[in-house]
Amino acid sequence: MKLSDFLEVANKTKLADRSKDSARLVLVEGVRAVDAAKQTGMKRQHVEESVQRIEAAYLRAHGVPDGWECVTVCVPKERAGDVREIELQARRDAGLSMD
Repeated sequence: MKLSDFLEVANKTKLADRSKDSARLVLVEGVRAVDAAKQTGMKRQHVEESVQRIEAAYLRAHGVPDGWECVTVCVPKERAGDVREIELQARRDAGLSMD
């Protein structure tokens, strides 16, 4: 996750600053939760909960329904349209906005 995306979402949550810091380490910096916990003096479980709350808020902010997962795939250029069509069809099937 880019830092700007993280900050936009994290600043709208009620998480404590230390929880936000630990989630940033994981989501932006790529630090393992156990290491982020050590760095921030938190329990690993609390770090993981903070990460989950930020991720959920990010997905909601981007119109991703509960139960859906965002994935990044690398495919040949000629197949990229197929992947986009899968998403569009899933959104149509779920009755979601096509914006």
